[in-house]
Amino acid sequence: MITSNPFKFGSVVDDPYYTQQLAYTLWEDCKNDMHADRLFKLTIEKLIKMHDVDYERLWQTFNQTDKKLMILLSTVQNVNILSEKIMRKHNLPAASTMYSSIKRLIKQGYIVKTNAKYELDDPFFTEWIKRKREE
Repeated sequence: MITSNPFKFGSVVDDPYYTQQLAYTLWEDCKNDMHADRLFKLTIEKLIKMHDVDYERLWQTFNQTDKKLMILLSTVQNVNILSEKIMRKHNLPAASTMYSSIKRLIKQGYIVKTNAKYELDDPFFTEWIKRKREE
């Protein structure tokens, strides 16, 4: 989620790679006459556009269950994604199938478990998924 506070942008502050990517691009785009909130939003836009083709190629490698799971993780927060209510609402397959997908995506490094919840590792990919759903 893009916010005016970079420390609320996904888990970017928890991962040095994404923090460095964001900081470098912010520094390169820094303009004295631009408000910090606007600069931050434009930098996020730029990073997502820079990786658009890569994300599209990556997206095509996932099966339907993995895609549904990642869409869910990119659009809802602080919910039990394996609850019957959530699974029915989002037309997801059986909990065992979803759990297998979670395990596979964790092993491949696309999902991380933080505290008692799951989230996508790459906050820019998360935002890309949300935007593609809106198109």
